[in-house]
Amino acid sequence: MEESVVERMVRDFQDRITTGTWQGVCAIDEAARDKVLECQAASCVRAFAELYQIPRDLDLDTFLEKMQMGGSSKIEIERQGAEILWTELHEGRCVCPLVTRGVIPLSPQLCGCAAHWVRMLFERHARTRVAVELVESAARGAENCVFRVKLLPRSPDDVAPR
Repeated sequence: MEESVVERMVRDFQDRITTGTWQGVCAIDEAARDKVLECQAASCVRAFAELYQIPRDLDLDTFLEKMQMGGSSKIEIERQGAEILWTELHEGRCVCPLVTRGVIPLSPQLCGCAAHWVRMLFERHARTRVAVELVESAARGAENCVFRVKLLPRSPDDVAPR
């Protein structure tokens, strides 16, 4: 279905507001920016899971299998026990919808959102705490976005991720 002229104008207006908000986010200190990006990633995870029909009740292995078969990009997964190398094959491009639509520029600051996104997806299906390290990214000149994911042991104080 083609977008109407009015819908296009409203989306353009919303995109301009988002562009300004992103400029403000880039200007705040790193800790505050990280919190904003974490909140953005949470919204993105919910929307992504809905769009790609990834039910919350999938266990980690089933989730990983599903992610290799489809999604916003091709993903390669290498697992050795509690460590997983998650490689998103992007051919030097970012798949963030805000970047692909030209709403915000590709920048290394955005990688914080991606790392939170990967962490939250894993926590959702591993049902444990997860640590994520960004190894390389398109925003830093690499062909692919690569994350090292570590499943952390559960502690008695852990609460199941939402």
